[in-house]
Amino acid sequence: MTTSTTAQHLATIGILWPHLDNALDQHGGSSWPPAGRMRDYLTALDQADADEARALRALERDPQQVGETRAPLNIRILDTARLVEGTLVHLADTIAPQITITASTHAPADWLARGWAPEDARRRDTTAVFEQADPARWRYVGLRTAEYAAGWLHARVLGEDGPFRPLSAAQLLHVEQVAAGCADRIAAALDLTTRTTPAGHPCPSCFGELTVISGGGRDPEARCAGACGRVWTLADAVAA
Repeated sequence: MTTSTTAQHLATIGILWPHLDNALDQHGGSSWPPAGRMRDYLTALDQADADEARALRALERDPQQVGETRAPLNIRILDTARLVEGTLVHLADTIAPQITITASTHAPADWLARGWAPEDARRRDTTAVFEQADPARWRYVGLRTAEYAAGWLHARVLGEDGPFRPLSAAQLLHVEQVAAGCADRIAAALDLTTRTTPAGHPCPSCFGELTVISGGGRDPEARCAGACGRVWTLADAVAA
């Protein structure tokens, strides 16, 4: 595992995340959540209790709604988004306290009484404010999104400036494994990964083994590995 490979996986997550967001609308046109609002919907789901969530799902599946409303979201995409986001945020939560250099604290209230000069107290307070507000520090509240976590981890992997110790070999390996898994899940959800699967029946021409190749942005096709080597495309199936 290398630093460049780990950084590439994290960069891929950042690049593909907006596409995952847009893919929530599986039909196009107006939908809920609107394009770009995945974070709002994920937060809303997390705040809803189980009874409200079940009631919402029941309403979405109400037979009376058929023909009147669109399916509100792509569940497979949503599940991937929630899993990836939760995984990356948890990883950052775990890594941050292990590598972050503790920020300075403000001067104790009794410093002057203990004989310290006022300028020393002001200097320490100024340093504390600056270090505690450093935007490179991981935040445990507020902005906790997949994109932000991936970007923060990317910076740590590359060793960018900040109040951090370098990642150890074990930490780097852990980030690599998690980032690779998350990137693969997003690519699979967006159908960017080429898959080859057995067709389940022999070639009608030479009875050779048939495989179906799909994903990766290509139209699915069936290929015979036998003597004839024929290829069937989606256009052939439609014409038939």
